[in-house]
Amino acid sequence: MTLLQVTGLSRDFGGVRAVDGISFDLRAGEMLALIGPNGAGKSTTFNMIGGQLRPSSGQVLLDGRAITGLPPRAIARLGVGRTFQVAATFAAMTVLENVQMALLAHDRKVFRAWRPARVARRAEALALLEQVGMQGQAARPCSELAYGDVKRVELAVALAGAPRLLLMDEPTAGMAPAERHALMALTQRLVRERDMAVLFTEHSMDVVFTHADRLLVLARGKLIAQGTPAQVRDDAQVQAVYLGSAATFTDVETEGRSLKHVDGDGDGDGDGDGSKHADPSTNRPRPISSPEPAGETLLHVQDLHGGYGAARILFGIDLEVRRGEVVALMGRNGAGKSTTIKTLMGLLPATRGRIDFMGHDITGRPAHRIARLGLGYVPEERRIFTDLTVAENLALARQAPRAWPDGTAAPSWDAERLYAQFPHLASLRDRAGGQMSGGEQQMLTVARTLMGNPYLVLLDEPSEGVAPVVVEQMAAMILALKRQGASILLSEQNLHFSALVADRAYVLDQGRICYRGDMRQLVADADARRMWLGI
Repeated sequence: MTLLQVTGLSRDFGGVRAVDGISFDLRAGEMLALIGPNGAGKSTTFNMIGGQLRPSSGQVLLDGRAITGLPPRAIARLGVGRTFQVAATFAAMTVLENVQMALLAHDRKVFRAWRPARVARRAEALALLEQVGMQGQAARPCSELAYGDVKRVELAVALAGAPRLLLMDEPTAGMAPAERHALMALTQRLVRERDMAVLFTEHSMDVVFTHADRLLVLARGKLIAQGTPAQVRDDAQVQAVYLGSAATFTDVETEGRSLKHVDGDGDGDGDGDGSKHADPSTNRPRPISSPEPAGETLLHVQDLHGGYGAARILFGIDLEVRRGEVVALMGRNGAGKSTTIKTLMGLLPATRGRIDFMGHDITGRPAHRIARLGLGYVPEERRIFTDLTVAENLALARQAPRAWPDGTAAPSWDAERLYAQFPHLASLRDRAGGQMSGGEQQMLTVARTLMGNPYLVLLDEPSEGVAPVVVEQMAAMILALKRQGASILLSEQNLHFSALVADRAYVLDQGRICYRGDMRQLVADADARRMWLGI
C-alpha cells in the first residue's frame, strides 16, 4: 500500500531552485533512503513533507490525503513523526519526562493544573523506552547522556505520536558504527512490527546499503537515480557526484585484513612475534606503546584533568603531536574526545595538568590568545557567521603567514587556494552561511580555520554529516597539510576516515587514554576495536 506520494515537488529560495520537480512514492513497511551531496536538497525535501517549508509547486499526499502546505502540527496529527539531524530533546528533563511530554502532547493534555505531568502516561513512556533500549536510563537527565543515547530518546519521542510515516534526518550522525547499526536495525524492526514507513537521509553509506530497501539520489535539487542499494551503488553518475571512490566506507574487517602485512607475522599488531597485545589476567587488549614519531614536538599534554563545572570528564590525559604528523583521538560517544579538544583550545578549564604548544605553556590561557599562537580549531558545531557570505566568513578569519622557529615558511592558505581544495565552496562564495546545508557549513568551518594559517589544527569530527566525496576531499586536504609540515589532532569516530590520514592514534575510554599506537595497528587489532570503539 502506497503511504506517501510526492509529485513534482519544487522549492525556490530567491533565484535558487533548491528542489526541482522531484517525484517518488513510499509504501508501508518500507525504509527509503534519500541520499546525495551536501546542498542537494535533502533537508529541504524533508521540510516540505513535514510542513516546515511550503513548496513552491508540487503535491504531497499521505495515504491519499493532500498535506501540501499544512503546518507541522497538523501533519504530525495525521501520523507523520520526525527526528532531526541535531537531536532535539529537553536537556534539563529526564529521559522519561521527555517521552511523557511527547505522549501528553499527542493526547493534547500538556497542561493540567491539578495533576503533575511527571505522573502521567508513565507506564506507556517506559514501554517506549524499553523498545529503544533506554528504560534503564529513564531517570537520567538528557544532558548527561552520550549522543547515541540521545538519538534513541529522540526516536522514542517520535514514536510517542504513533506515526504511520517517520522522517529521520541523518539519524545516526555522531554515533559509533555499532550504535549506528543497532539503531537502524531497531528502526527496521519497528517498521515491520508497526507497518509504518520510514524516509531517512544519511551520509553513512554502510548504514544506507545495509538497512534501506530502496534509495533515491538527489543532486542539485534533481532526482538523478533511484533503485535498490546494488543498483545505486553501481550507478556511474552517483559514484561521480556523491560516492567518490568509496574508500571512506570500506568494510573495516577487510581494511584490517589488508593491513596484516605491516608487522610481517600476520597478526597485525606491529610487534613481529605473532602475539596479541593482551593482559593475560583479564584477557583485555593492553595499550600499545607508540613508536617515537619523527619531528619536533608542537603539542605536549601532561596529566590533563578537566570537565564541565563539577562534572569531571578527563582523568590524566597524556598525549603529544609532532610536526608533520596526523594524530587521531578516538573513542565512543561520551568518552571525552570533544572535551579534550575544547580544553586544549582554552574553551574549557583544565583543573590539573599542563599544555605546552610551540614552546609556550598555554594552560589556562583564553582561546583567542591560543589561536594567535597558531593553534587552529574546527568545532563540531560549525559556528559560522550565518548572516555573512562564504567569502566574508573566510576574510574575517585571515591571519598573516607564519614561519617555523628555524625561519622556514609554515603552511599558508588563502581564499583562492581553499576554493580550489573545496570547489563546491567556490560556487557558494556569495551565499550567506545561514542558507547553506549542514555539510556545506562544515566545509566552510574547515576552510575558515585554515585561513588563520595554523601550525596545528584541532579537528573535531570533521567527517560528520558530509557526503562521502566531501570526506575524501577533506582527507586530501589533511594529507596536503601534512605534506607541508603542518599537523592535525583529529577527534573522530569514523575509523575508515582516520585510517586514510592518521599516523598514530590515541583511544579514550571514560576520560582516560586506554590505547595508543600506530594507526595501522589499531585498524588491524579487532579486539581493541571491538572493546573501545564498538567496531
